[in-house]
Amino acid sequence: MRIPTLCKNLAYHVFNRAISKKTIYKDLEDYNFFKLRIEQYKKKYDVEVISYCIMPNHYHLIIRSSKGAKNISKFMKCLQQSYSRKFNFKYEHSGHVFQGAYKHVPIKSNLELARVIQYIAENPVKAGLVKRAEDWPHSG
Repeated sequence: MRIPTLCKNLAYHVFNRAISKKTIYKDLEDYNFFKLRIEQYKKKYDVEVISYCIMPNHYHLIIRSSKGAKNISKFMKCLQQSYSRKFNFKYEHSGHVFQGAYKHVPIKSNLELARVIQYIAENPVKAGLVKRAEDWPHSG
């Protein structure tokens, strides 16, 4: 399967899950650390985070960069690596945390963007974690 090339100014739905679908965001500190890293790396690599949702065993982001593929790739590499290091240290785990490389799907229209934002927001509801999407504290 050919992986689509990242382009500047195009939004992407980016996601990944834990290896073996295990819980990798176990407490508030874990969620907050991941959110902090999103904030730090989006500034460092000039990446706009349009929407996100962090679930117990996976995450979703909608991102774009006017700088293009290199900035998005660096942002994602740093985000996943920093969380993996923190997770492995905190939980005395070794090896992979995420199930391979992140996946990214281009979002080609405003209608598609609205649909993906809604899909991401509804993830915690579908998983039975909250009754309403706005009640999930780990999305934005």
